[in-house]
Amino acid sequence: MNNNMIKHFWPLLVIALSSCSDTFINHSLKFEKLGACTNESIPVKMLSNIAGERYEFVSCIDDNFDGKNYLVERAGDSIIVSFPNTAATKALFKLTLDIDAKPAYRHIILDGKEILIEQQ
Repeated sequence: MNNNMIKHFWPLLVIALSSCSDTFINHSLKFEKLGACTNESIPVKMLSNIAGERYEFVSCIDDNFDGKNYLVERAGDSIIVSFPNTAATKALFKLTLDIDAKPAYRHIILDGKEILIEQQ
């Protein structure tokens, strides 16, 4: 390689290496409308495997929820999952949320309910 190629190679290598990141949040949601909202408290079920975690829970959210307008974001060592709260009419939904995130998280907040994740 000549000097000109080397001079351009190193900055490109530095940019390429510094742009690599192992941080991600992958998620998918399945939902089923159950009917009218109730005050009954149903515990969150969690299943953990090599592909991440699955959370099954119920939540009283907008009646017209279409599975698209929810938010999953990271805040420190927490994952925050929020659902729309704009419609006057609410309905009870069974939600199944699959999350795979890196780095690991210690808390998840599912529609305002905080859950501590115990790491093995």
